[in-house]
Amino acid sequence: MLGDSNPFLSTQYLPLFEQIDVEKYGYKTIRMQIDEQREAYALFEQNLTEDRDYTFAEIFDKMDIMEHPLSNTYGVISHLSSVCDSKSLRDIKDTFRNELVDLGKMTSQSIILYNALLKIKNTTPHEQRTVDLSIQAMERGGVNLSDEEKSKLTNLDKTVSELTNKLNENVLDSTKAYKLVMTDKDIMMKTPLWCRELWCPETPEEGPWTITLSGPSIMAALRYIPDSSTRKTLYMNYIRRAESNEEIIQSLLSLKTERANILGFDTFTKLSLSTKMASTEEEIIQLLNELQEVSLPKAIEENKEIKDYATSKQPGEELEPWDVAFWSERMQEEKFQLKEEDTKPYLPLNSVLKELFSIANRLFGIYIKEREAKVEVWHPSVRFFDVYDGHDETCEIIAGFYLDPYAREETKQSGAWMNSCVDKNRALNHFVPIAYLICNGTPPSKDKPSLMTFSEVETLFHEFGHGLQHMLTKVEVSGISGIDGIEWDAVELPSQFMENWCYDRQTLDNMAIHYITGEKLPDTMYDSLLEKKNFGAGMSMMRQISFAKLDLYLYSNWKQIKEEGKSIWDVQKKMFTECCPYKRYLDEDKFLCTFQHIFSGYSAGYYSYKWAEIMSADSFAAFEEEPQNQYDIGRRFRNTVLSNGGSKPAMETFVDFRGRKPSVKALLRHNKLG
Repeated sequence: MLGDSNPFLSTQYLPLFEQIDVEKYGYKTIRMQIDEQREAYALFEQNLTEDRDYTFAEIFDKMDIMEHPLSNTYGVISHLSSVCDSKSLRDIKDTFRNELVDLGKMTSQSIILYNALLKIKNTTPHEQRTVDLSIQAMERGGVNLSDEEKSKLTNLDKTVSELTNKLNENVLDSTKAYKLVMTDKDIMMKTPLWCRELWCPETPEEGPWTITLSGPSIMAALRYIPDSSTRKTLYMNYIRRAESNEEIIQSLLSLKTERANILGFDTFTKLSLSTKMASTEEEIIQLLNELQEVSLPKAIEENKEIKDYATSKQPGEELEPWDVAFWSERMQEEKFQLKEEDTKPYLPLNSVLKELFSIANRLFGIYIKEREAKVEVWHPSVRFFDVYDGHDETCEIIAGFYLDPYAREETKQSGAWMNSCVDKNRALNHFVPIAYLICNGTPPSKDKPSLMTFSEVETLFHEFGHGLQHMLTKVEVSGISGIDGIEWDAVELPSQFMENWCYDRQTLDNMAIHYITGEKLPDTMYDSLLEKKNFGAGMSMMRQISFAKLDLYLYSNWKQIKEEGKSIWDVQKKMFTECCPYKRYLDEDKFLCTFQHIFSGYSAGYYSYKWAEIMSADSFAAFEEEPQNQYDIGRRFRNTVLSNGGSKPAMETFVDFRGRKPSVKALLRHNKLG
């Protein structure tokens, strides 16, 4: 044993983040837990050789208990690597990556376990759903392959795991490697104060100002720095990030295609769709084309409007790619009489959280309160909240979540996400699910709290929606609890649904409170926000469609692409110019090198954002149709979409809530596209 002082072996419900020393405890703990799990599973499998029926608990409960120690330890390490990256964390993942793949294959490719699953009897509906999904997953994982093919698949998966991890590390490293230090006051004093505070928190009026390639920093620079040459320098460095990923991407596409072939699928897209709501690529393309037919003419019109505006302000100058965001922002400011710095003082993080929690209370009957007692966290800015099943803290605590709200470009991955800390699982006596909610918002400055951009508010609402589905699940069986077992093209439903509330008048009246004066957002600003919401809706829609089509094309046609001697950049240019012919793309643009989504969970599945957005918009429409019954509708949403987990197909859950299948009408109406 490794001693009671090892924080990874703590029996406390929450991880002891402040006591974790990866170098001291991590390697030894994982080494011990891998060995123990391997031995335990070998013994477990020996006892499955009897020719008899089994109960669910004899298989799944025992496996949950057996796998939990290692799963818990490695889950914490994986989480830490994404929020406070270090060499030690990278080393430990590299050290054990292949062994963890092997360990997973012991179960996923075990014909003995597979045959035992076929003999499970006397199950509840939730248990049977887990059994069915597990059998299907094992079949897709190659359980019925020959030993030679299984070995080949295992080695292939090890390589995919290693390359995917390296791709993500390259993006993080290249993002934090570049910094542009600005000292020219004539230029910098023409940018909003909040931008200068972002680039130089201590002396925003004096500088120097350090601009990085992290999301908040680079986006602010491209939108507000008036000097085109500075914007060009930043833009060109941004679009060339992680160029070394080109070779990795080619290998991943080949390996995933090979994996699909071994499992009997012509393409990786067909393998991917075997577990999704959409049944065929043709069905997806048809949907995307329908959206494109409506959106592309609008996008062309929107882009021309920006070009015409820029030309009117700088006659004779061509609108370059690094100029588009700047002139788009200037046009919006003039058109809607609203600047981002006008709304930021009304959106301090605490006011936004207060209203977000109020919505959850009003719609779903839960009360959220920051825990006063000490909770160990991985960074001082991280906070922990308890979720009560009722309208105050006298009710039962049913869930909890960590909130890590601010960007830390040196050690934290970009973007935003929700992940599980603790799943609801009766076998483990885990009845209070815990989530990680991770954002990369604007941190507080020297003399101001965190003042959020409106897009940061939308991102927070989005991730909270994912968190709600994890935390409010009523399913206590592993594999289908929370977001587990939900088709990938449906998981964005609750997150995109929550974004709609950002534009609700009652929400903004309660949320947008000036951090100094306490005044509510003026009516003129609210009206401008609504008008601004759909500015560029056509271009935004086409951007997402281009990403979805690029993803599908690569995974559906990789063999043909290679045979024709084409590169991934040929495909990128083809899809972008077909979907967004109004934009000029540079040969230096290495977008795919940082498009992490489609080389991990969203492989041949990026269309899911649009697929789920149709359902989310239609779900929100239910509240618009009967505003006087929002609580009743909210409870129905909680008791279906937010609580069912993967216990039934996502379409059935949607129909349970809405009473019918989804319609695209609400999405087009919300975007003023139809």
